[in-house]
Amino acid sequence: QVGWAVPITSLIFALGHFATEPSPARLAVFFPSLVFGWLRARSGGVGAAIAFHAACNLFSAFLARAYGLLP
Repeated sequence: QVGWAVPITSLIFALGHFATEPSPARLAVFFPSLVFGWLRARSGGVGAAIAFHAACNLFSAFLARAYGLLP
């Protein structure tokens, strides 16, 4: 069962990303963070959440390069 800890932690996660680069788009990490928390609760460990986080980062980099946002 997922309680209030996951949304609260996701909010802190999003605010931490926003603090490093103050852009409203950085707050969007709140939503994948909810999935990270759910994966942690569902699997009982952090491995699945770490793998999903890495996949999100790779996909984000792929999209940025595909749209010419990165060299």
